[in-house]
Amino acid sequence: MFWIDFFLFKGIWYYPEKKMEIKDIFFQYPEEKERLKGRLAKREKLYDRNLIASIRGIFDEVEKKGDAAVLDATSRFDKADLNSVRISPEEADKALREIPESLKQAAGKALGNIVEVNRALMPQDCWIQEIRPGTYIGEKNTPLESVGLWVPARKGVLISTALMLIGAAKTAGVKRIMVGMPPSAGGGINRTTLGICRLAGADDFFVGNGVGIIAGWAAGTESIPKAGGIFGPGPGGIAAAMAVAFSFGVKTVLGIGPTDSVILVHGDTNIKILAYDLLNEAEHGKDSSSVLVTTDPGLPEKLCPVIEKIIAEGPIERREILEHSFGPEGLSAMVTVPTLELAVEFINDYAPEHMNIRCPEEELKAVLGLIRNAGEILIGEYTPFTAGNYAIGVTAVLPTNSFAKNTSGITCRDMMKTSTIGRLNKNAFLELAPVLREISVNEDLPFHGLAAEIRESEGNL
Repeated sequence: MFWIDFFLFKGIWYYPEKKMEIKDIFFQYPEEKERLKGRLAKREKLYDRNLIASIRGIFDEVEKKGDAAVLDATSRFDKADLNSVRISPEEADKALREIPESLKQAAGKALGNIVEVNRALMPQDCWIQEIRPGTYIGEKNTPLESVGLWVPARKGVLISTALMLIGAAKTAGVKRIMVGMPPSAGGGINRTTLGICRLAGADDFFVGNGVGIIAGWAAGTESIPKAGGIFGPGPGGIAAAMAVAFSFGVKTVLGIGPTDSVILVHGDTNIKILAYDLLNEAEHGKDSSSVLVTTDPGLPEKLCPVIEKIIAEGPIERREILEHSFGPEGLSAMVTVPTLELAVEFINDYAPEHMNIRCPEEELKAVLGLIRNAGEILIGEYTPFTAGNYAIGVTAVLPTNSFAKNTSGITCRDMMKTSTIGRLNKNAFLELAPVLREISVNEDLPFHGLAAEIRESEGNL
């Protein structure tokens, strides 16, 4: 039996009330491009833009009423009545002491790797170079004064997200790192997440409705300081809140929503490992998307019985999610293509958050050159999504829902801002003066030109 509610027999999925042929999960590309697009259509929309209006309403309330509005949103949307949005550092210290030593050691190792990678990504504090005689340009990079980091907890403990975000902020040199998380059932908080945030180096801690906390960081309340940047993943409401926060002059990164992934198989692969890796990202939630793309037309047929066995014998707490993911309403798929070029064409259109490539070494460089849209690219069977998510140190807070076409994952560089630098000596200025005068005349901004002319006529520079 394939899932609890349906099973596979001679190429047909059978349901108590509905029958789905196996071709509804398998797709040939490009012949079935439109059908495949229809299955994945829900993934293209991170949130309904009409949601922005209601999210903006919560921001307006928080701006007017402060903590009271955050607590009200928490009561209405999270069904949790809290007395305060702030968690004391002492409570965070206590939560850290409760964490098993084995987890502390694992988290410490992962955090060390995350910091090491972010240090490698850090831009120079300040650089200046002469690009033409007498013309100097450069940049000065400065960390944000404070950041608010949203760590979801609805789908389980997200230790990795806390480590990724806090590690990036610490490496950037952010002075005040604030963490927010949703209340657990009954109004409590996930103490493991809280303790890990303290271990990683967060300074301030808040609990409450996600939109409300983000609005607090954007506008400032009695308890929640205004942040220079707000970052973190979440479902549509959180993604929409990040967009609204940007309108308050806060730095943020958009498009960090429900997880999605693609595994490209071109050549031989271990089918059992492949099955586990597809289930790896699909288990996050019913809105997750896990896609196989392969040049081997027989691979999906070989793979399905293995997935069937793993789900039937695996942890029951994720079974319903995985059944949905590979079922008629899910967002996962198995795509066969005749050429590697068409495989990459699909991948660039899908623009996965997580990408894993399995192909012969001699073709890897060409494949990497063709891939334009992917949040992360992991290479080979010994670089599973788990390693990228947890402990290699590369960021796993990545653009989802095709946002990888235009945005990148969150690293220390997002926790910083850049000032450009320019300098001219006298000769370089005099060479540019005619250009300055001509453009100022045509922009009808006379003092722009006069400010240049006075330097020419004074002659005492």
